[in-house]
Amino acid sequence: MLKCDFHIHAREDALDCCDYSAQELVEKAAALKFDVLAFTFHGQVLDDPAVTAFARERGILLIPGCEVFVERREVLCLNITQAEVDRIRTFADLRAWKRAKGEAGLVIAPHPFYPVPQCLQHKFYGNLDLWDAVEYCHMHIRGLNFNLKAERVAREQGLPLVGTSDAHELFMFGTNHTLVDAEKDMLSVLGAFKVFVVMEFWDRLARVFTARGRAKALARRQVFERADRAAKERETRHSLSCGSLNCARTHSRGEQFPLPIRWGEGQGEGPRRLNSYG
Repeated sequence: MLKCDFHIHAREDALDCCDYSAQELVEKAAALKFDVLAFTFHGQVLDDPAVTAFARERGILLIPGCEVFVERREVLCLNITQAEVDRIRTFADLRAWKRAKGEAGLVIAPHPFYPVPQCLQHKFYGNLDLWDAVEYCHMHIRGLNFNLKAERVAREQGLPLVGTSDAHELFMFGTNHTLVDAEKDMLSVLGAFKVFVVMEFWDRLARVFTARGRAKALARRQVFERADRAAKERETRHSLSCGSLNCARTHSRGEQFPLPIRWGEGQGEGPRRLNSYG
């Protein structure tokens, strides 16, 4: 069995904002013992011999892929070139590409029923002849899982489910994957494609999101605490500075009152608002 992920993004994706490179993801994939990857950028095929060689050195097969925009919907195509991507605009174009590719091309319905405009929704049913598999996307938690309809429809249509990470951040990669019973070469993987999804990612993914949420909350709290300490220190320094400068004025009855504080006026540079955190 080959451990695979057929839906990945990276910094080289011109229409995305990932903060990791393709090589960094390959490095993580090697550590997690992946065998096959497909970088599927938005409307763009990754054609970088350096990345291919980097993956090969680590025992990983890269399949050229793309998340193609078809009538404003996203479709995963594997074993596709940039020239072929540029010619696909409609589902009729996609159908012609698949007919020309034969067994050497693969079309996957990605996150088909997620409630976002670029997902297939009703167009999935109108193009049932196109799909070789249905994606089971990693983006779900307990109690909120838009893959359940995809799972039911795939079972009804006799289509395999493909577990993918759809990674847009490095932590997402490895939360979900597919096992394929084939030799480690592209045509064997695409031709056999007797797949099943490893379902051991449910609780793990929930823990990942929970851990990240706690880490972010802790980081925010630490930022606020540092800002609060800095504000108190500034107040202390200002009080000492006012005392040394004898900042006072005499009332008509001889009573002493401190002068009003004006940061930046005769006191050097300083914040305009003592209690501001930014």
